[in-house]
Amino acid sequence: MRIRAKYFYMQLIVVGGFIASITFLLLRFNQTAQLKALSLNGVTALSELEVYINKTSFINRSMDSDKLLWEDWTLTGKKFDFEFRQMLASPAIYLLSPSIRNRTATLLENWDNITEENVKPLNTLFERLINNETMEQSQLDLAVVRLRDALVTNVQMPTSSLLDKIELEVKAFSSLLYILTASIAVVFLLISSLFGLNFARTFGRNIALLEKGLASVAGGNFSSRIDIKSKDEFGTISSHFNSLIGDLWYRLDAMKNMMQQIEQFAQEPNKKTSLEHFILQLAVNNTHSNAGMLMTVQDNMLIYNTSTGFFPPPMPLPGAVSGKKEYVSKWFEAHKVAAGEGILGEILSDHKPRFIRDNRDKSLPDNADAGSEFYINSAVFIPIHTSGELYGVLSLARTTDRRHFTDLDYSYMQTYCEFVGQIIDNRIKYLELERTQTINREIEVAADIQKTLLPDKMPKLTGAEAAAFSHAAKGVSGDYYDVFHLEHHKTAFVICDVAGKGVPASLMMIMIRTILRTINTEGKQANELLQELNRTISARLGADRFATISLLIFDTAQRKISYSNGAHHPLYIYRKKTGTYRMFDTDGLPMGIDINASFGHKNISIEDDDYLILFTDGLPESRNIDGEELGTERLLRFIARNAGEKPKDLCELVNKYLDTFTEGAPQHDDQTFLVIKAGRKG
Repeated sequence: MRIRAKYFYMQLIVVGGFIASITFLLLRFNQTAQLKALSLNGVTALSELEVYINKTSFINRSMDSDKLLWEDWTLTGKKFDFEFRQMLASPAIYLLSPSIRNRTATLLENWDNITEENVKPLNTLFERLINNETMEQSQLDLAVVRLRDALVTNVQMPTSSLLDKIELEVKAFSSLLYILTASIAVVFLLISSLFGLNFARTFGRNIALLEKGLASVAGGNFSSRIDIKSKDEFGTISSHFNSLIGDLWYRLDAMKNMMQQIEQFAQEPNKKTSLEHFILQLAVNNTHSNAGMLMTVQDNMLIYNTSTGFFPPPMPLPGAVSGKKEYVSKWFEAHKVAAGEGILGEILSDHKPRFIRDNRDKSLPDNADAGSEFYINSAVFIPIHTSGELYGVLSLARTTDRRHFTDLDYSYMQTYCEFVGQIIDNRIKYLELERTQTINREIEVAADIQKTLLPDKMPKLTGAEAAAFSHAAKGVSGDYYDVFHLEHHKTAFVICDVAGKGVPASLMMIMIRTILRTINTEGKQANELLQELNRTISARLGADRFATISLLIFDTAQRKISYSNGAHHPLYIYRKKTGTYRMFDTDGLPMGIDINASFGHKNISIEDDDYLILFTDGLPESRNIDGEELGTERLLRFIARNAGEKPKDLCELVNKYLDTFTEGAPQHDDQTFLVIKAGRKG
């Protein structure tokens, strides 16, 4: 049941209960009013009876106006008869006990008997007296006395007693009414409270489950699930959330699989299809597209490279082209797209991706007719870059109304095309190496690949400065470092030493860089990133391919770092305040050794003007002409003597110090040095 329906039924029960309670109370109050009216009628009847008895007593004391006296007495008797019968006939009598109902019947019977046996005979005597018939005074006196005694004994006294009894029962009835009113109010309050508490408890529990699941995912735990089995909106949200998490896992695994498949395909000696077509086919299959196309740049124009399915041209067709698919396909394959021509020409100009979620807004006006063979429902156009230049455009389309591409599809393909660009860039450079067939050319191209991995310049940091240098011992370095922003005030610093040299080492660097920048979801700690990186690397590399790595995440707002190490040199922090070093290290194997390896973690507080030092083993293992090693201790002493310099200046000083120490001696290992200086608070 939906939450709105539950709330409606809860209101219906509360309102219905309230109306029923009010109706019941009104009925009871009406009955109480009837009983009060009965008591009042009884008092009135008793008063009339008393007057009637008094007038009966005075009948024989004044004979001056016999006719007037008789008429007055008769009228009083009628008034009493009316009031008395009205009281006894009141419906309120039936609200009282059976004994009272029996007594009212007896009273009515007594009055009827008195009327027949005493009132009527006395009336007859009065008529004779008025008609001047001769009669004895004693006869009239006797009739009056009998009537008076009968009225007192059989009517007045029982009526008075009856009224006292009625008064008691009315009071009891009223007391019961007050008790019922209070009870109904309490029951009504309890029922409302129970419904409200149950609703609030269920609502609160479901909110807590949603919050826990979302917080878990925000912390990087994609195995989290929300178990809400209700049939309301919470159940729907839970189902959608679990589907989204499942989709995220599917996309992450699919991305890893595609990367692995492309790498394996690139290594196959006898390929039955081109790398570009294989890349396109993977994209179409993993996004459930109806059609896909890859166009590449040639002479500043986009030309057709490969396609799968019929991809409707996202541009106006010339009048000479027939509307049949086969003719349109041939024209499109031969057509060269110039800058500014349709959506593809716009991408050729600005190199930016395009996402058409729903073409009902006619973002592709030439493909907006749902009844046309050239209809496009949803489309994604992603540029592929190699070495900073536009290589081509990957286009995917859904040509039916059943489903649109999602933001996840769009983001997924952007990441995929970044990796594809690096693979294609790698292939292009590697083909150049093959064509030259010289080792020097191979080393030069591999070095170019590696340079694209290193930051062009250090990003600006709030509350800190950083600088680095990296020198290859021979051509292509096995060292690698990277700096990139995470969320808010957090920045990741990576330093890595890859086993081996040349293109294989560069490919591994590409994988490390791509994976790290793909998995850096909000809230992850350094060890969690290393663990995810290691699982991905280990799944696709041989046992002879590995890399040591050190990673720290610097939160400049909190002035803390999250640090984890994978068998690399430890982190050294020079505390400017005390003039001493602190060394930090954690447990961990190199990347690619053990897929199930875990990595230690440390949270470290940073103080004003602290220096954070990371380097590869090429620095302490540098040798002078006499074969003497520089050593870690001597290197750290030199850095301490120059503490106070800006990171950029400190890098230059360390560089010169190494050159001076090793002058005339050949070096056999790469050298990479990274320094971060913490600013002052405020």
